Amino acid sequence: MIAFIIDTVLYFILILILFFAIKMVFNSITIYQYERGVKFHKGKFQGVMEPGKYTYFTPSTKIDVFDMRPVILQINGQELLSADNVNVKISLAVKYQVKDPKAIVLEYQDFQENLYTTIQLKLRDVISTIEIDRLIENRQQINSRVKDLLTEDETIIGLSILAVDVKDIMLSAELKKAFSEVLRAKKEAQAALEKARGEAATLRSLANTAKVLANNPELAHLRLVHTIEASKGNTFIINASSMGIEKTMDKNA
Repeated sequence: MIAFIIDTVLYFILILILFFAIKMVFNSITIYQYERGVKFHKGKFQGVMEPGKYTYFTPSTKIDVFDMRPVILQINGQELLSADNVNVKISLAVKYQVKDPKAIVLEYQDFQENLYTTIQLKLRDVISTIEIDRLIENRQQINSRVKDLLTEDETIIGLSILAVDVKDIMLSAELKKAFSEVLRAKKEAQAALEKARGEAATLRSLANTAKVLANNPELAHLRLVHTIEASKGNTFIINASSMGIEKTMDKNA
């Protein structure tokens, strides 16, 4: 009886050892619809794996899985110099997508680090050619130029650059104050210009009216009549020499 129990225990121990041994040398992986796998066997590339569940021999086979959905890479607080040597800090968001998992594995040790560094360099190249006032006024120019440089860069392999967007442009406190003063001065100058244009238009209108009345005295008389009709309850004294009238007109009479 004791021998039977010992044999049974040893049997279960052996089963457990075999189970864990199999788990160590065989592995199971599930590749989802939005993923692709890159398979290596004994160090050699075997192919790109489609979605599905796979079991493979761990000691000789390796599978790297890549997410094929678009990803946004954040580039935070890059301190750069503009074309007029003004220090500015820029945050950037770059949307990219893996297109060729094989190229990603074979060409890069760390493709995200490589992409991050490349974006930094391209952003630096772009900012160094733009003066600070244009930089503040036209962010879209930065977006398009950085995207074009990344798209044209032949060292970026297996990736597609979908979009580039400047998140924030940060200036020093002194520079912010200077820009605020310039903006206020521009608004005041614009307001003064609009006022001057309005006054000039009024003067032109008065001058034109005076010229018309001088050339057409009858219009002056007609305008006076209209003024009298519109002013109820008022007394008007009219120059008799200009109107041919020798009495005081009172609309109340």
